[in-house]
Amino acid sequence: MTQPVREEDPTYQEGSARQFAPGEIIVGLEQPASQADLRDLNRETGATIEEDLPRSDVNVVDLPRDLTVNEAVRAYENSPDVAYAEPNFKLQPAAVPNDPQFNNLWGLNNTGQTGGTSDADVDAPEVWNTATGSQDTVVAVIDEGIDTNHQDLRGNLWTNTGEIAGNNVDDDGNGYVDDVNGYDFANDDASVYDPDPITGNGDEHGTHVAGTIAATGNNGVGITGVNWRAQVASLKFLGANGGYTSDAVEAINYAVAEGMDISNNSWGGGGYSQALRDAIARADAAGHIFIAAAGNGGSDGVGDNNDATPHYPSNYEVPNVVSVAATDDTDALASFSNFGATSVDLAAPGVGILSTLPGNSYGRYSGTSMATPHVAGVAALIKSREPGLDDAQIKAQLLQYVDNKASLQGKVATNGRINALRSVTENADTTKPTVTEKRPVPASSIRDRTPKITATVKDNKTDLQKGNIQLYVDGSARGGFTYYAGVDRLIYTTPTLSYGNHSVRIVAKDTAGNTTSSSWGFKVVR
Repeated sequence: MTQPVREEDPTYQEGSARQFAPGEIIVGLEQPASQADLRDLNRETGATIEEDLPRSDVNVVDLPRDLTVNEAVRAYENSPDVAYAEPNFKLQPAAVPNDPQFNNLWGLNNTGQTGGTSDADVDAPEVWNTATGSQDTVVAVIDEGIDTNHQDLRGNLWTNTGEIAGNNVDDDGNGYVDDVNGYDFANDDASVYDPDPITGNGDEHGTHVAGTIAATGNNGVGITGVNWRAQVASLKFLGANGGYTSDAVEAINYAVAEGMDISNNSWGGGGYSQALRDAIARADAAGHIFIAAAGNGGSDGVGDNNDATPHYPSNYEVPNVVSVAATDDTDALASFSNFGATSVDLAAPGVGILSTLPGNSYGRYSGTSMATPHVAGVAALIKSREPGLDDAQIKAQLLQYVDNKASLQGKVATNGRINALRSVTENADTTKPTVTEKRPVPASSIRDRTPKITATVKDNKTDLQKGNIQLYVDGSARGGFTYYAGVDRLIYTTPTLSYGNHSVRIVAKDTAGNTTSSSWGFKVVR
């Protein structure tokens, strides 16, 4: 049976934030089409050839005023004489900050400077042409404290405007005295930076994490963070000997209460905690995204499989959790990094990462703790550009637009490493497939004991195939159905059914991972 062909989607994604020249498109001809064929097409649309690019079958086509770029792309791609049609995108040199140690930040821009693979990075300079962050975006650094006087951090420290520093009064009535830049939940005071008075050591980990997220960019000093302008709040619950679940819960609650929509959680250990899981779930309900390190393996220094041995908090099955593994400068999974085909979401640079350390110094650390703030920084870029996005939407942006890597196949759920440019500029698909026009009609009574079960199963972006769909009749999977992709129609003829009530369930999943389940029932009568 021949099915009608559905108009194909254009070869670029509409709604992307990338700028392009108005009033023109680029058209590549399909062999053996000629300029005469293109002129015939132009007569249909009222367009003209502006330029025939030498040594190619590529042309720049001028559009009439009443034809938009998007409409033109669709119209030309529907012709068999056209291989592709696309906007004439505006290109710019990648933004490079003037921070003197920027060239040492391979995780942001890998040129092979460490002997690794060029472009095994998050594409930071590429995204900075579009977004460098906003002071309106706050990332809670739930960790050790942060050196609040660091030259590369003090300009991006969150300030509680409702609090007066040092007056020993809870001015804003939130239950915490003098919490100007955050709070120390481990010591129950507002001093978020507590170096050892003798050695001067302490809070290195939190300070390092904060720098990767949002060391001030383009200030002519030190390094830059993924995000040049986001605020970081120091929610300290870890000390030199670690910290406790109760303090972590309090820090999460504080972040949510203060309206911080993103938290970086480069920590883990201990067993399953209902209290901690519930705190993360409350954060989810408030639209807060919880970005967590996948962990660094056991005492042997070799990464573990989190699918088999859960690592908390990254393994909590709460929708706002994003679990992050670490990669090296060749895009390989770091030897120490935990992994998990279902429990770890994506990877980010985490080996030899240069960032801020107390006392206006800098140093290199390795760990999933260092990978996680790369992702938090990108999440903050997304939030700064689209403030109305909630945690689910930000997570979709992060996960759908990774760079797929063979080295990460089966190691993380997305099979990829974070890509800042695509995560910030592309439009994520968060719409579930739909199931409509269901037959037999739901709740109906029929006499046919071998009825055809039919339904329209479609998605707004994915061209669904049979492999995207599951059919269940009376609770049993039925693989013998036919799916006509051209018209989005599922058809299944049942074996002889008994008299009485029967149930149908169709489950459809698109390529972005959005899943819908639609159930209905009918009755066979005599």
